[in-house]
Amino acid sequence: MLKLLGTLLLLGGGLALGLGAVKELDARARGLAAMAAALNLLEGELAFRLPPMPDLLETLARRAAQPAAGFFAACGRGMEHLGERPFETIWNDALAEEPMGLCEEDRAVLRELGPVLGRYGPEDQRRAAEAARGRLEAAAERVRERRRREGRAYGTLGLAMGAFLTILLL
Repeated sequence: MLKLLGTLLLLGGGLALGLGAVKELDARARGLAAMAAALNLLEGELAFRLPPMPDLLETLARRAAQPAAGFFAACGRGMEHLGERPFETIWNDALAEEPMGLCEEDRAVLRELGPVLGRYGPEDQRRAAEAARGRLEAAAERVRERRRREGRAYGTLGLAMGAFLTILLL
């Protein structure tokens, strides 16, 4: 009975590890898609309304999907310290506070956008947001393709690892 319980725990643990890897891919794809959509909203706001930065961040926090909405809300909260700290620092702090399931490469794309927003003309800001959105959309497509291609393999490998450990220990 104890061996059966141990076997089930090892198999379940291996499967959980595999499914955890799939969940990370899903979270990254969701974060990339939400941020790309939010940057599309940002482009529209910059092209047609050009609101002050605090109003723009509030609008994005309201209209964007999670987890991007949380990021823009964190940026908005940081705007209270705008005179003491530059906007780029506020932007980077919000990126650190709200990881959104993104990897370092994805956050680097967004870090490049921080110094441009609020500093240059509306057309330059819009072009920078458009470039960042394009890069995030390309990354999201690569992650979705990887998820489609490797998703089952992660679950199978996790289960196989659990079976291997079971055989090894018995």
